[in-house]
Amino acid sequence: MTGIITDIHRTSVVDGPGLRTTVFLKGCPLRCLWCHNPETQRFGIELAFDPDKCTGCGRCTGVCEELALSLRNKKAQLDRTRCTNCGMCVTECPSGSLFLHGRTVTDGEVVAEVLKDRAYYEASGGGVTVSGGEPMAQAEFALSILRQCRSLGIHTALDTCGFMSRQLCERTLDVTDLYLFDYKATGDEHHMKLTGVPLRPILDILEFLVSREARVILRCPLVPGVNDQMEHLLAISCMEWNYPSLERIDILTWHSMGTSKYARLGRTPATGLPAHNVPETTKDCYRDFFAKQGCRKVRFC
Repeated sequence: MTGIITDIHRTSVVDGPGLRTTVFLKGCPLRCLWCHNPETQRFGIELAFDPDKCTGCGRCTGVCEELALSLRNKKAQLDRTRCTNCGMCVTECPSGSLFLHGRTVTDGEVVAEVLKDRAYYEASGGGVTVSGGEPMAQAEFALSILRQCRSLGIHTALDTCGFMSRQLCERTLDVTDLYLFDYKATGDEHHMKLTGVPLRPILDILEFLVSREARVILRCPLVPGVNDQMEHLLAISCMEWNYPSLERIDILTWHSMGTSKYARLGRTPATGLPAHNVPETTKDCYRDFFAKQGCRKVRFC
């Protein structure tokens, strides 16, 4: 079975317990305004271009059959209306200014890569995390990876936005040891505005997982001025009481690392996002709020 991934990140410490190998699958049904991995949103392979690295050698223009690349002012210029993302220019670019996001691999190739760090998993209590994008957007591929890894005794985690059918979610239960479940905004209208999809179907899946006694860590991104309204902060704190079986609630504060990726993909990031990472003073305000609410499971990542 084949699928499209953007990366396999080894020895991760932020995608579940212990040292983990995180597999990033391409494609997502959400369009979160603050997405810091825009290269995982679309399903197809995409060409990225970093003009700052371009040396103006012109080798890319000589191999582009679609005439999507030209030289101007000693820099390559990319016409995305002509580009077919074939990647021929990437193989000719000596500076690394042209590169592809996404590659087609088999489930067996992914599992073989995961197995390389088995000793680390056993020593640290780690394993494999299938992430995205939204991994269940490539459901059969994601399930196959999880199934094979679990059959080999490797701890499995699924990092999901929860936007899936109950029937599909039920199929994940036998192959998933831990769910990293996103909770992004409160209220259907606000959730739709910020992510492009309604909240209710996601909460239905969360409630289903809790009812089936699945292990769940809730992950809540907080972006100042975007989704950190009092209503949402209160809703996060209530999650601890509404779903006492939650293992933990992780608060993921905004960072600006992904902003430059949009330009390389020929896209424009959303307006109104903070220009800099969340300062410690703001994080302290969040911490104080959750402490005053009596939260014991909230952790800042």
